[in-house]
Amino acid sequence: MTVAQDEEGGPARRCGEGGPARRRGDGAPSRRLLDADWFNKLLIVSCALAWGFSFFLMKDVTAEFPVFWLLFVRFGIASLLMLAVFWHRIRAHVTGPVIRTGIVLGVFYGLGYVFQTFGIVFTTPGKNAFLTGIYCVLVPFCAWAMGKGTPRRTSVIAALASLAGMGLVVLDNGLPLNAGDLLTLVGAVFFALEMVVVASEGRDKDVWALTFWQFVTITAIVGAGTLALERPPEAELFTPGNVGSLVFLAVICSFAALAVLNYAFTKVDPSAGALLSSLESPSGVAFSVAFGYEGLTPRLLFGFALIFCGIVFSEAGDKIVAALPVRRRR
Repeated sequence: MTVAQDEEGGPARRCGEGGPARRRGDGAPSRRLLDADWFNKLLIVSCALAWGFSFFLMKDVTAEFPVFWLLFVRFGIASLLMLAVFWHRIRAHVTGPVIRTGIVLGVFYGLGYVFQTFGIVFTTPGKNAFLTGIYCVLVPFCAWAMGKGTPRRTSVIAALASLAGMGLVVLDNGLPLNAGDLLTLVGAVFFALEMVVVASEGRDKDVWALTFWQFVTITAIVGAGTLALERPPEAELFTPGNVGSLVFLAVICSFAALAVLNYAFTKVDPSAGALLSSLESPSGVAFSVAFGYEGLTPRLLFGFALIFCGIVFSEAGDKIVAALPVRRRR
């Protein structure tokens, strides 16, 4: 999940601004590699796999550390890294609109992460991954609810497929509904709202400055939560394995993956990039099964498949329909 998934030239496009266009073949081999379509698609897949792995990892670390404290460390470190690496960009864009938009993004994204992380405490990593991925399908409907457009027919079809899959997933163990699944779905709504704000308010603003203020806002929200509701973790919990997990979540999943994805999205077709990034959900299930957290029943597997089809159709439905053969009238 990233602030950079705007298909029409939103914040992500700004990563490649700032210099004259290069002709094909110009520059050093490393420059040509960084501009190559296949290489940037590989980067997007790598980010999706890292986020997929993070679902399994989050299940482990939430068993050791309080949720608000965990998110405070994760986004606090990511904020400091953003400030260190993109200091000049952040300083050049200290304006009211950038800060206000970043705060709104941080509120939605932060609440999404809070609900998602509390959700994974009570459900499996695979369910958490796929139910979170539904945010892709919810974006057009959240935009419509906020008066920012009408859902396309492909969006409705994608929503119906995901809704059917969601029913199979959350009712896998019958009634009552799993609290973790419901919390995860609430988180997905907030992630979708964040994407709507990105698309509508972030087009003309620097992506790194926005992301910094977004991360700072998340850090403040979860920091207040941990101060008000949680006790600091015991010193014996800071084993090499747990510390390594915290570093991976903060440095790789929150900072590096976001930076790489923002760059790669400027080099590939937006629909292709969105589809590749949606591999986060099935990879989350794959890691969960591999490490023994998930037992796949036919019903659950079919539910995951329907949700994934909905996600794919929400991102590329128009292109899929356009590619279908059209029967001409006689």
